[in-house]
Amino acid sequence: MSVTRFDPEHAIAPVEFRERQDRARAAANERGLDGIVVWSRGGGPVDMSADVVYLANHYSQQPYMADHAGIGRARSHGVLVLPVDGPSILVIDIPWWRSDLAVADDVRTGNDVIVKAADAMRAAGLDGRRVGLVGASHMTAAAYLGFVAALPSVDLIRVDDLVERLRIYKSPAEAVAMRAAIALGDDAVKAAMDAAVVGASEADCAAEAASVVARGGGVLYDAACASGAQAHNFTWARMPSSSLRQLERGDMFHMDCYGALAGYFWDFGRTRVAGDEPTDQQRDLVDASIEVVDAVCAAIRPGVTAAQVYAVGERAMADSVVIAAIPVEAADTEGFPAVGHGIGLGWEAPWLTPADQTILVPGMTIAVETLIGHRSLGGGFFEENGVVTETGFEVLTTARRRWW
Repeated sequence: MSVTRFDPEHAIAPVEFRERQDRARAAANERGLDGIVVWSRGGGPVDMSADVVYLANHYSQQPYMADHAGIGRARSHGVLVLPVDGPSILVIDIPWWRSDLAVADDVRTGNDVIVKAADAMRAAGLDGRRVGLVGASHMTAAAYLGFVAALPSVDLIRVDDLVERLRIYKSPAEAVAMRAAIALGDDAVKAAMDAAVVGASEADCAAEAASVVARGGGVLYDAACASGAQAHNFTWARMPSSSLRQLERGDMFHMDCYGALAGYFWDFGRTRVAGDEPTDQQRDLVDASIEVVDAVCAAIRPGVTAAQVYAVGERAMADSVVIAAIPVEAADTEGFPAVGHGIGLGWEAPWLTPADQTILVPGMTIAVETLIGHRSLGGGFFEENGVVTETGFEVLTTARRRWW
């Protein structure tokens, strides 16, 4: 039997991008808009490009260059102008864009993205109209100010969630892409954690993950590490977030590994004790992090809200004897206020927080995570990725959970 290899460049057919544009037009119309203008940011990072990738299959490879350098304006941005009635116009800042992949009725290129985007708005009949701005969070302040100044008569309404609310419902093709991405991430985490032995550095572990990802056709966004006396932190090193610190026997080491294949994300990690002889306290911290995540995963099913799932995680933490014993001063009221989040072409809804009333449906892909620790104890980090099914939640990550 022949096996078809996953092709990240052609994971989604052009017709699906056209269908997505039509759904975005309908969503804009429902909000009383005459159209939307969607801004993204590329140039290396993969967490600010989702909406234009989703609608037009375009990502700018050009690194960011400040406007004052005189090499154009809003470099590394991509812009899709989408009127409710009328053709789509894609604005690109580079001449080497992929004409075989990008999907739009009209493509315009140039170093000055602001001028090109403003011209596209006028060509689409949106000057002086009520237009939704998607992606304000991804624009530089210079790009936003320049765009607004170029179109003073446009009634620009910020609707950052308009495309994201479409993205969270995965198509069959996206489901295949998500499984391929998570499988690649799974291999990367396995390689990284296998390398977490006495004498290895955090960077050695990250290098193993990076090698697996590169050979698999993906991009490693980061391998966020912490170890030893800093293991209670999510990560401690800077640029990159893995250090040259060598693991000593008995050090707790954890990594949150995230990246993308075909633009689709994986995001999960594990904890290991160098030498594989954890103390009772270390074992308890790791077990507690796993138990909380398992409780949340068990609560995920169609029909419940993200907030209801969060409440299960909150109860699991409140009922944990291990967590109850952690010193009170460990509480961090400004920490990550969620037990998980959606993943797709980035981090997205549903957010497993007390406020998110998104109803879970089959096909949604979700990361469930927690970090439990204290400076006097260390830290146990655990995260799983999975997909909502008709009956519950299928965990797709298979990396080893414990080393004892």
